[in-house]
Amino acid sequence: MDPYQVCFLLVSDLTRLFAFTRQAASRPSPGDIPHPRKNLMWVTATGGMVGWGEAAVGTFEGPDRFTAAQRWFDDIIAAAIIDDPVARPGTGLTAFGTFSFSDTSADISTVTIPQRILGWDSDGAWETVISTDQNSNITAEPIEPIGDFGHVDWSAGHLDEDGFTSAVAETVELLARGEAKKVVLARDIDIVSEFPMDERLLVAKLTRAFPSTWTYLVSGMIGATPEMLASVRDGHLTTRVLAGSWPTTQGQEAAEYALRSSAKDIAEHRYASDSVLHALDIQASGPVRANGPTILHLPNVVHLATDFEADLAAGWTGLTAAGAMHPTAAVGGTPTDTALEVIDRIEALDRGRYAAPVGWMDSSGNSDWALALRCAQLDQNDPHRARAFAGGGIMERSVPQQELAETEAKFSAILKAFE
Repeated sequence: MDPYQVCFLLVSDLTRLFAFTRQAASRPSPGDIPHPRKNLMWVTATGGMVGWGEAAVGTFEGPDRFTAAQRWFDDIIAAAIIDDPVARPGTGLTAFGTFSFSDTSADISTVTIPQRILGWDSDGAWETVISTDQNSNITAEPIEPIGDFGHVDWSAGHLDEDGFTSAVAETVELLARGEAKKVVLARDIDIVSEFPMDERLLVAKLTRAFPSTWTYLVSGMIGATPEMLASVRDGHLTTRVLAGSWPTTQGQEAAEYALRSSAKDIAEHRYASDSVLHALDIQASGPVRANGPTILHLPNVVHLATDFEADLAAGWTGLTAAGAMHPTAAVGGTPTDTALEVIDRIEALDRGRYAAPVGWMDSSGNSDWALALRCAQLDQNDPHRARAFAGGGIMERSVPQQELAETEAKFSAILKAFE
């Protein structure tokens, strides 16, 4: 059976949803969110949304998961009654989604339409209520106190440090033989806390530490990503490619100089940019404009970055565009099919939803779909456990110990949020 049909039958049978958006007095704070778990959040320096409850949930898997999710959402919109005088990105009927990296991952991709959303941008704040009852009233929920995690331990996951450097060395050898041009390898870390992990505290820490990134929380996938895959406003798409990185352990200026001087990182960035540009040539209705590469400075690492923008051709959405681009060479490698085969064989890690699209979409066609990087997957069954991920692009000139150091720098972004 088609996976979309499975979702259609299991989720809601297209029960009509009613979505009402109204202006709110002020932007929410973590203390306004009632529950420590099962929240939905998207926060940037200029705005964001927090949501909770489940008006509808779709689950998707396989190679058609992105288009199936878009069809599911479109059908729900077509049946919905939407009252949205605010009419800004993220108002009206809005859904949050997180998708698996691999077509064959054991992790199911999910799209959630929450029952309540509090949002804000530079023009003000709003509140959206979504339900199956046209006369639904907002009922104040008791707010549980935000809790500390207590003592936190972390340990190597599927690959320890020696295993990762060995995997890098093996990959460098096959690159030298010409089997591929670039392969992205990742590793994971298991996190265990003394007390249950409170999502509100994690998001607050990430937004303070990384205000220039997109902080996200969807179905327990949490992180602060610097890489936007597909942001769409009124049919205009922007995307950011990050590939080529250097830790800032010796300072920002030294890291920038090293990155600009690295032939390996410059070539790595070119492969990633070319893969996105190829996808945009199909999705765009006109010319694709590029700005870069420039240097993106983050507290723990610097990146080579190129921003692209284009007008989407008819029939494309932010989600389907993101799905068509995934996996870019920034998270998979070049050529794509060969790189993915090497990842399956050498990394041998089910990445779950790491390095895959995560974000939101609304009933007016606006959306943000970023890559789930600098992240951890919170265990949905055990609130004391999480699994963090980090990776890096391996080239023929890669040095295993340097690649290990790069993953450690990237891990620090999410691990500090658990301290």
